[in-house]
Amino acid sequence: MKVLLLGLGRANLSVAKYLIERGDNLFLYEDNIEMISDYAHELIKTGNIKMYQEGDYELVITSPGFPLDKKVIKKLETKDIPIIDEVEFTFGQLKNPKIIAVTGTNGKSTTASLISNVLNVAGVNNFLGGNISPGKPFSQALFQPEFEYYVLEISSFQLMRIKEFHPRIAVITNIAIDHLNWHKDFNEYRSAKFRIFTNQKKYDFAVLNQEDDNVCNFVEDIRAEIVFFGFDARSGVWLNGNFCYRQEKLFRVGRPELTGRHNMMNMLAAIAVAKILNVDNKDIEKGLITFKTLPHRLEDIGVICGIRYINNSMCTNEDAAIASFKAVKAAKVVIVGGKQKGDRGENYLDLLTNEAKACVILGENVSYIASYFKSKNFTKFAIAENMNDAIKKARAFAVPGDAILLNPGFASFDHFTNFEERGEAFKNAAYRN
Repeated sequence: MKVLLLGLGRANLSVAKYLIERGDNLFLYEDNIEMISDYAHELIKTGNIKMYQEGDYELVITSPGFPLDKKVIKKLETKDIPIIDEVEFTFGQLKNPKIIAVTGTNGKSTTASLISNVLNVAGVNNFLGGNISPGKPFSQALFQPEFEYYVLEISSFQLMRIKEFHPRIAVITNIAIDHLNWHKDFNEYRSAKFRIFTNQKKYDFAVLNQEDDNVCNFVEDIRAEIVFFGFDARSGVWLNGNFCYRQEKLFRVGRPELTGRHNMMNMLAAIAVAKILNVDNKDIEKGLITFKTLPHRLEDIGVICGIRYINNSMCTNEDAAIASFKAVKAAKVVIVGGKQKGDRGENYLDLLTNEAKACVILGENVSYIASYFKSKNFTKFAIAENMNDAIKKARAFAVPGDAILLNPGFASFDHFTNFEERGEAFKNAAYRN
């Protein structure tokens, strides 16, 4: 088969390896050829992958974030060639995989990881991957023995291109404004999220956030059985001093490592999935309590000279920034800023002017944030040139007992390759300075 790969990042790299072993004729379109891995370059050098040329292809497989408006896609669409995502391709190659898929604006990675940890405690063989970072793309499952369940984080980008992808359990954590630099508007973004239910049947399950109107007001076309979660979701999973499932008291809210109301919601969603799968309550409780915070998500990196440093680099939109800020119970000096994704983040910036001890602005939108702060008569801020400078200036505001919180509220694609690089820069600067 003559196959074209659009992008050769970590997701499509496993697809490429699989197709080469299968004997397919493989071609690559890649805008950032200098950014691909050494292994990918080796595949090109040895002729296993040829560079893109116009012509007829039997299948096109895209990397997760490959833009819909690229000219190459527009050309391919006129030729009626199947264009699918790496997740759709992998699903089609496995034998009727039992998928637990998690999407949403915030909390996807944590919720998927919580579900996987609970299943691990219960002795259920599962694959954790998908869009989660750090983590494994779904395509890595092509080279592993069959799992009982595949727990996948799925992005709106991936859901835009599904055709047959069918989760047995589909979870939406929440929906808020995000990625408007990629989607044409919020309605398209929300509709993409709801595509997770497209191929579900009445015997499947949809796990939904009862507190989110952007979720609850659009459920009429869901065919699966709906299980709600929320602080007062009494028909599903809820809280009353105990975690509860419908009228059943499960166990008391213990002392998990996760903090903040938003993480309690993530735990409720994970419990809903576990109860659907009839996991023992003791295993669910142990799975929550033993769960370790993921890197770059309210990651407590320690106390230096009496000041606590918290790396929340994954926080790239307003809702996540607000929830994370509220979860930290200390006077906070906040490092804020980055690249905007079609949103202005005014609610988050208002919160900072009212409740932050001080702010340090680092990012492409530094002028916008500084002007906004000035318009609110907020003067306790400084502008940083890089992360080392940001840490130095944050320390000038902080005293022992305070927290320096990297809580950007915006994307990292200005000074950094991704949110992981930004988070590592924060940690390194904290230890260095």
